[in-house]
Order: sequence, then structure tokens, then C-alpha cells
Amino acid sequence: MEGPSFRIVGVPVLAGIEIAVAAGIALAWIALYLIYGRGRREGRVSILPFGIIVRIGVTGEPLGEGRLRGVLRLYGYLAIAVMMAALALFYYLALQAAKAKFLVPPGEGGEAAGGFIPLIPGVTIPWEDLVYVAVALGVGVVAHELGHAVVAVAEGIRVKNAGIAILLFIPAAFVELDEEQLMKARLVSRLKVFSAGVTANILIALLTLLIAMTAPVAEPSGVKILGVEEGSPADAAGLGPGMVIVEVNGEPVKSLEDLRRIFEKIGVTDPASNVEFTVRVKKEGGELLDLKVVKEAGRSTIGVRVAEFYDSPLATIMNALFLLNLGVALVNAAPLLLPLPGAAIMSDGGHVAVHVGERLLGPSGRLLGAGLGVATLILVLGLVTIEPIDLTP
Repeated sequence: MEGPSFRIVGVPVLAGIEIAVAAGIALAWIALYLIYGRGRREGRVSILPFGIIVRIGVTGEPLGEGRLRGVLRLYGYLAIAVMMAALALFYYLALQAAKAKFLVPPGEGGEAAGGFIPLIPGVTIPWEDLVYVAVALGVGVVAHELGHAVVAVAEGIRVKNAGIAILLFIPAAFVELDEEQLMKARLVSRLKVFSAGVTANILIALLTLLIAMTAPVAEPSGVKILGVEEGSPADAAGLGPGMVIVEVNGEPVKSLEDLRRIFEKIGVTDPASNVEFTVRVKKEGGELLDLKVVKEAGRSTIGVRVAEFYDSPLATIMNALFLLNLGVALVNAAPLLLPLPGAAIMSDGGHVAVHVGERLLGPSGRLLGAGLGVATLILVLGLVTIEPIDLTP
């Protein structure tokens, strides 16, 4: 399985239809906010610039002493450690993508810049994959907010409300905590609460990966090409990422073992051999295509990176659970702050930055934390990439 709603990808050129769709959505949302949003932020439904919030009235009281509270408080300590690891991974991936996109010249790897893919139905999410995204995100956001809520009540902080939201095209859920109790709590208690949601998503992603590795949910139906070496025999033949190898010289290929066996049989892995063979691939639209590959002596590969392909709804939903939960965790671990008129939207990492900054440096530290959140948001926006997300493992 590969990277999330956040992943390293090639930078595409925006097609005109994608620009038109994005502009239409943006204009519609601006109109909705101007007509209905002003002054309506405290009711059951709140409309913000590029955001809609619906409160559902779920509450929770602090837990009394007992084993459950003790377990949840220990989970909170684990959550802080996981949050820090996720934050480090986020910055590593983001800075690697920024380096490739802005600093490396084209032709030297700069074309392999990466980015954040927003979840836009019909643009980055194919309509046929929308149900998988909805299920995976539904599980992810509910688990994320439940993580916040259970740790909050274990730390003596009341949950006042909960709800769902759409922010910048991304479905979300939220819990509203008692602000007075939250601010009176120890810093470590606040950090536990802020970190618990990210940890819930990481645990779901790891559990999904473990299930997929130990109890395969489907049989492979081909070998998917993930990357092609420039100037290689595969490149010369027209093989490209996203294609699925289903036959070689008329022999069916359903797994990596099939492909290795056939390549050894016809001499592809023998550096002394000149080999010419036919590869049948299935393109992303389902079209079958026969391509002739010529491997000359001096090579023992044709220059492709591959993985087994699973054309199964169950495998797809498992992949979506892994990718989107990992993506939700990384984005929420990042310190992000979106200033709005009279308010601000912060990620979990943004809350951590502001609260830690205030504890260390007072009001100026709080401002520094907020500044880090805005700077990181600008970095994320600079790395936005519009490209369809492939959920098929």
C-alpha cells in the first residue's frame, strides 16, 4: 500500500475542466457563506468560509476513579509519543516534497515533486471510488474524535458537544470540550487530549495493514506498475505507472511470483541474454494493450517497480482505510492554523504548538505557535497537487 490523501506524487498540469470545477465549487461556497454564514456560528448549523459545521448534541462527563480511567490515561501518554512521531514524519515528507518541487532543477528529479491531494469528488476522487472514501473517512473521523473525547473525560474535562463538518472539501468530525476545564488542566493533560485523535487514526492504519499482511482479503489478479526507470527497456516499450501486467508471452500473470517465474524462464534475469517478449497490460480504463519489450544483454531487469494488484472491493476498502487514516493522522499532527474573521480553525498539531509555546514563553510563545501554524498552512497550500487518488491496492 502506498502513501495517503497525503502522498508523494508527480506534479500534473491542471486540465481546464479541473480548474473550472474547482472555481465553481469555490464560488458556490463563497455565495453560500455571504448569504447564510454571517453571524451564524453558534447554532446547530454554522457556515464558515469553505466550511460547514453541524453539531449533534452528544455530551460526556468526566470519569470517576477506576480501571478504565487509568487505562485511558496511560493511552494518553502513548498518544503524545505517537503525535510527535507523526509530526516528524509530516515535516520530513513535506520538506522532501518542497525540495523536489522548488529547489531541484527539472531533469534532476525536480519533476518528481510531491504534494497534498485535496479530496474533491469527481476531480481527485473518481466517482466510482466515492463510496470507499466515504466509508474510510467515516471510520477515521469518528475514531479520531472518539479518541479526543475518551481521553478528555479521563483527564477530568467535560465534552460539551460533538458534530460533523466539511472544511476545505474534507469531511471531518469534532468534539467541543469545556474550555474552562481544558485551560485549567495540566499541560500534559491537554497534550494527551490533542494527541489522542491522531493516535486513533495511526492505530487503525496499522491494524488495517496488519490484517492485510497476515490474512489476505483477496487473491491478486495481476502485477501493477508503480514506476518506470527513464531510458529502460520498459520505458522504450511504452510501459507506464498505473498499468497492470496480466500476461507475458501469452502466459497469465496474477502475482509477483508468476512474473518472476516467467522472466527467469525467458531469460530476462540473465544479464548475458538478449530477450524480446510481449507484455499484455490493462490500462486504468480497463483497455488491454500488447507491448513489445526488448531487453538487451548487460541488464537483468526491464526497469520497473511493481506490486501485486487486487481488483476486489474488500481490498480497495482496506487500502482506503490505510491510506486515508494515515493521511488524516499526518495532516492533523501538523501545526496548521487557518485564520478566519473573528475565529480560527486549528489542527491538533496547531493546538499543541500554541499551548506548548504559551507554557514556555507566555503570550509571545502563543503567537509564535500561531505563526508556525500559519507558515505550515502556507507550505501545505504551496504543495497542493490535483491528481486522481488511486485506491486500488
